[in-house]
Amino acid sequence: MRRRLLLAIAGFVLALPRVTAEDATIPPRHFTLAPAGEGVYAAIAKPGDKDAGGNAGFVVGTDSVLVVDTFESAAAAEELVFEIRKITPLPVRWVVNTHYHLDHVAGNGVFQKGGAVIVAHENVRAWLRTENLKWWKEISAEDRDKVEHLVLPDVVHKDGLGIWLGERQVQVLARPGHTGGDSIVVVPSANVVFAGDLFWKNTVPNLIDATTDSWVNTLDGFIQVYGTATYVPGHGELGKALDVRYFRDYLAGLRMSVARGLSAGKSDADLTNDVLAQQKARYGTWGWFDGFARRNIELTEQEIKGTKKLPRPPDSK
Repeated sequence: MRRRLLLAIAGFVLALPRVTAEDATIPPRHFTLAPAGEGVYAAIAKPGDKDAGGNAGFVVGTDSVLVVDTFESAAAAEELVFEIRKITPLPVRWVVNTHYHLDHVAGNGVFQKGGAVIVAHENVRAWLRTENLKWWKEISAEDRDKVEHLVLPDVVHKDGLGIWLGERQVQVLARPGHTGGDSIVVVPSANVVFAGDLFWKNTVPNLIDATTDSWVNTLDGFIQVYGTATYVPGHGELGKALDVRYFRDYLAGLRMSVARGLSAGKSDADLTNDVLAQQKARYGTWGWFDGFARRNIELTEQEIKGTKKLPRPPDSK
């Protein structure tokens, strides 16, 4: 880790093919690059693209670049590097993983090979090679090997830290809700928040690791503290505080509907079917509704009952 830190400080530059004028006109295959603020870019995964999976992005400072998340594959990460080179020759010194899920970390190795330092919440380092095995009912030897060789963070934090890209400050802050190891990345000078999977725009989220009561409080804090910011979500297009509120209302409404159903004596399939009908009327057009909505009701029932199994921090008993 010391060597990588020294290389980052020294401005070690990833060896890349030269970007020609013709290359600069070719759009990326796996994502769409969208300006989020001055010198801040969101890489919005194309719907259904399995190489990207989730969103990523980057911040251009005065002497270096910081990348936020690295997609679900090396192919998409390499394409992100190429897009960065279209905009700036500055070295990529830092990568922040917003959480441990595979679709946000699988390209870490692309940036580590270039000398970038990878930063994340301490639980990301603990869970990245273990909890990511659960995405398959039957995992192949190839997929198991991929997970077990994911590149771990070099620097971890518990509450947050500041990173300077020359004269530009970036804040990495821990916030609860989606996984128990979530970070957001705030760029004060551009009024941009990379929210990771703490915000999904017009998209039903994955609640497998969630504590939705804490998550609602986190989103309330976003609206209060960053009310005029542009948000880069973990999934979906760029958003504003009103979009964050809509997403917050999905989580709060889900909790309320499940709690009411439980109070009325419903459970299991009866509860799920009743709440699903309510949810479909309002959120049926959201992305991934068919994939996640039913399971989210079941998981929220478990959470309220206190039976939900969550990843355990390494220092827990």
